[in-house]
Amino acid sequence: MRTVFAGDSINFSYDTKKPVLNGLSLSIGDKQIYGLLGPNGAGKSTLTKVMLGLDKPQSGKLQWFNEIPNRSTNKRVGYVPQDLALIYDLSAYENVLFFGKLYGLKGERLKKQVRYALEFVGLWDERKQKPKKFSGGMKRRLNIACGIVHNPDVIIFDEPTVGVDPQSRNRILEGIIELNQIGTTIIYISHYMEEIEKVCSHVGIMDKGELLVEGTLNEVISQHTDQAVIKLELQKRASAYTTQLEKYQVISTEGNLVELGVLKNDVGVISSIKEDFGDDIKSFQYIAPNLEQVFFKLTKKNLRD
Repeated sequence: MRTVFAGDSINFSYDTKKPVLNGLSLSIGDKQIYGLLGPNGAGKSTLTKVMLGLDKPQSGKLQWFNEIPNRSTNKRVGYVPQDLALIYDLSAYENVLFFGKLYGLKGERLKKQVRYALEFVGLWDERKQKPKKFSGGMKRRLNIACGIVHNPDVIIFDEPTVGVDPQSRNRILEGIIELNQIGTTIIYISHYMEEIEKVCSHVGIMDKGELLVEGTLNEVISQHTDQAVIKLELQKRASAYTTQLEKYQVISTEGNLVELGVLKNDVGVISSIKEDFGDDIKSFQYIAPNLEQVFFKLTKKNLRD
């Protein structure tokens, strides 16, 4: 598979005593939806700036499309920032037109691409309105239109669904999948684990400026955890079942709710739990190994901490 971005041993720091990127290497293949995860302070925002050429690393190499970044490669990359990049005194159409001109589009092609971008995000009918009248979800979609107007080969989405309603979130996620289906490589940065699992083909997990793991979503999950979780709702508070719980790996207890760690596909332990707690089990939920478990195992943190 062709590599669209490759970073090798990237080091970057604002303060020489505390590196933000610490020998980080990263590889993103053509037509992937690559989810980049990391706790707050992991270095994701700095990495994005380095990838876009906004910050220059102290050492290391990076390439876009097997070339050292240049004006030509820059035009092939789109960026949808977390902070809305909109001009509120201009109409939706004028906003997208402005960004199209920044990317060098002119004439009929510019008009065609502006219409395409606004139709893609479902805002063509609202093109004459100013974004200050838009809902949060509509502003996010306009932000996306501004980032895709030049039809880039790669688009970096940085938290594109923050603060939007469920309907707008689903529309944005569906749009990202559609962009990928027509051949666009997506780099997706999010604090929402369920979004990463829903749309991404590949993931990379970073912490403290280092890439801890990367690969296909299934590879990362299967290679880095074999633990499933069983959630029990019991008749009494968990403290009433001290004897039964001693033989299990207890992840958490809260009131009458208990989470147990078990090996995946361990039919024996499931039978044992049902035997030990019997009719005291009000509900029983089996959660297969997932990305959240891998993330916590590698970083010892929750994603939104």
